[in-house]
Amino acid sequence: MTDDQKPSERALTRAAGRARRAQKAAIRQQYFEALAAGFTPQQIAEVRKVSVKTVRREIDRAVAERQLDAAERYAHLQVARLTKALRLADALIDRGDVRGIAPLVRLVAELDRYHGLDRRSRPAPRVPPLDAPGPLPTAPLALTRAAPPLDDMAALAAEIAEAGA
Repeated sequence: MTDDQKPSERALTRAAGRARRAQKAAIRQQYFEALAAGFTPQQIAEVRKVSVKTVRREIDRAVAERQLDAAERYAHLQVARLTKALRLADALIDRGDVRGIAPLVRLVAELDRYHGLDRRSRPAPRVPPLDAPGPLPTAPLALTRAAPPLDDMAALAAEIAEAGA
């Protein structure tokens, strides 16, 4: 487009629409940040001079637009962060600073968790299902010898000690 030509009516309309959508997205983000900062929807509505229903609707839209990273992407990001921290803890230890040992141990444990080597993050082993139970057992058998009463335990311990000596 040269300097002599003016933008078309359609191009101006599209540009205005983009600007309007960007402004609404910015306002929506401000609502969300205000809510995250601890303000109630009523307080936000009073300040912006809009209804509470509008604030809630825009916050709902802001939440719907926010997408969490996939679990794998998040794990990769965390491993990269932990690796960087691990290098710093390792550098402390290389300089002879014992304060780097505790962070190093914690970082290794976290890295193990993200790599699936941690005991807590491992799935429980599958136990094969038991076969159907057989017939119920008969009544328990009678004891061949009864245990001595608890009062006689001290005397029994003394007798065993004398016999062994």
